[in-house]
Amino acid sequence: MAESLFLLLPISLVFVIAIGVFFWWAIFSGQFDDVQSGGDAILLDHDMPPDDPTSQQAQDDTTAQRPAAMH
Repeated sequence: MAESLFLLLPISLVFVIAIGVFFWWAIFSGQFDDVQSGGDAILLDHDMPPDDPTSQQAQDDTTAQRPAAMH
């Protein structure tokens, strides 16, 4: 039991310190300054207008006439 603690305790301590360093970096580099605008941008962006169905049909006709690539 004690042998496993000698291994697991230092490994856990390294993980806790690494998580603390990454969290400290995230706070002071501005990662959490504006967490709301990213979600709002998805909801408020303008949708693209639908394509013209006649141009899509013409494109499908030209691709159907192409011969298959030979291997």
